[in-house]
Amino acid sequence: MKALKEKFGRVIDFEGSRKSGIQQASIIDFKSFSVIRSHEFLKGDGDFNDWILDVIDKSPNDFWVSHNISIEKNMLTSQMPYLRNASFNKGNITWGPWVDSLKVYKKLYPNLIDYNLKDLCEIFLTKEEIAPLSKVYCKRSKIAYHQSTFDALVTFMLLERLKDKVDLAFFLE
Repeated sequence: MKALKEKFGRVIDFEGSRKSGIQQASIIDFKSFSVIRSHEFLKGDGDFNDWILDVIDKSPNDFWVSHNISIEKNMLTSQMPYLRNASFNKGNITWGPWVDSLKVYKKLYPNLIDYNLKDLCEIFLTKEEIAPLSKVYCKRSKIAYHQSTFDALVTFMLLERLKDKVDLAFFLE
């Protein structure tokens, strides 16, 4: 398998809950750890399933990224079919393999006190590093934590800073 840093990845982040439903969803597409485009869903945009199927149907990806994938997997399973290694036929979607940035940072930096996105960004990224991408891609939502596009961007940036330091394929699940 080619190194992940040469592959097409997709970061996904949701805001909401199983009870309230998806309030926001964002996908950041990247190739060779350069952002290609972003996609954002807000609650008033219509049907979430139509939105995500349209986004992922346009270009298949090699792997998914999330910070604490269990949350995204739970939201996906409550909204639509979840099949880890299925094909696109008959409405089934390949949701995987995954890289969980939370697990990556816990493994590489075992002595940190907290692994939430805000704390990791305060340790490993500067506001000056975050600002250019967030100004470009956070058009419809706030530049703040717990906003799906911002969270997806900083998740991408946390992995991007590791791409030449560690083989991220080791973390695929």
